[in-house]
Amino acid sequence: MAGRLAVDETRTDPSPMEQPEPDQHDPELTLNAQHLQLALATAERKLAEARLQIAELEALLEEIPEIFERKFEQRLQPVLERQQHLLNDNADLRQQIQRLAPVPGEVRLRFNPAAAQASNAPALPQLPSRTTMRRLSRADRRGPRAA
Repeated sequence: MAGRLAVDETRTDPSPMEQPEPDQHDPELTLNAQHLQLALATAERKLAEARLQIAELEALLEEIPEIFERKFEQRLQPVLERQQHLLNDNADLRQQIQRLAPVPGEVRLRFNPAAAQASNAPALPQLPSRTTMRRLSRADRRGPRAA
C-alpha cells in the first residue's frame, strides 16, 4: 500500500515517513500561524466592507426611481407653468373674440368715431391720408438722360 504509513504500536519514535506534530515552541510555525491569522482577519475585514458596500448600493438602487421621478417633476414644472399660461392666454383671446364678434344678424358700421370710443370698442388703426400725387409728364419721367 503505497502512500500509507505502517505504524507499529510498540514503537514510540516516529518513522521517517511520519510527520511529527507541530511543536508549539517552533518560532517559524508560530510566525506562519500569526501571518495566516492576520491574513484571515484582513480578508474578513474586506469581506465585511464589501458586504456593507453592497448594502449601500442596494439601498441606492431602491432610491433610483424616486430620484428620477423628482428630476422629471423638476424639469416638467416649467413646461406645465408655460402650458397653463398659454391656456389662460387662449381663454382670454377667445373671450375677446366673443366680445368683438357680431351676434348673428348684427351689422356693425363704424361711421362715428366718437360712438366707437364711447362703446369701449378697441380703436381701429387710422389709415394714412391719401397724398396728392402729381402726374409726371414725359419729360419728368426720362430723368437725367433726357438732357
